Amino acid sequence: MSDATAAGWIELTAADGHRMRAYRAPAKVEEIGRLIVAPEIFGINHHIRSVCDGFAQQGFTTVAPDLFDRAERGVELPYDDAGIQRGIALKGAVATADALQDIAAALAHLGGDGAAAIVGYCWGGSIAWASAAALPVRAAIGYYGGEIGKTLDSAPRVPTLLHFGEQDHAIPLSVAEGVKARYPWVPVHIYPAGHGFNCDERGSFHPESAVLALRRTVGLLRAVF
Repeated sequence: MSDATAAGWIELTAADGHRMRAYRAPAKVEEIGRLIVAPEIFGINHHIRSVCDGFAQQGFTTVAPDLFDRAERGVELPYDDAGIQRGIALKGAVATADALQDIAAALAHLGGDGAAAIVGYCWGGSIAWASAAALPVRAAIGYYGGEIGKTLDSAPRVPTLLHFGEQDHAIPLSVAEGVKARYPWVPVHIYPAGHGFNCDERGSFHPESAVLALRRTVGLLRAVF
């Protein structure tokens, strides 16, 4: 792994030979652990890079692989209707199995089996859930993952934590309740907020919920490293 201390773009190669860009933010204080960040449907945009930088400030070396690169390279979308529609289309062009190969490439970069945890937002929240069942990550944290309800048979094999908004227009609370019923050992937190409440560049940003969710997320990460 590079000794570079500055955050910036790197290139990763998946097992099938696919090459993708990724944003890497080295820990800015003594390293606690290593973390993969799985993005929303807006790519590795300014917000996701700032999320990586924020975790780096707390002691986590962080890598966010560009999952869109399999469909179109270098995509960074705004939080408007056009961005949403384009993001949905690009997401639909990337199979979950391929996205998991890209997550595995990030895990290999960070040290291999058990070396890193994963946190994901929106689409990335669903990818984090899938990773908990399919990949040797240290732990998985998912924020408002819309596909989780369709994959409840995929039992997480590592410590897992989920965050949902009770006012989420896209994800019914039955998804959170389904996880609770199926996997009572998985902490599922519900916040008085809507979809995307963690993103301070969206109208749905809910700072109190974002702060509490981050505290719980970092708490789990500190516990597993």
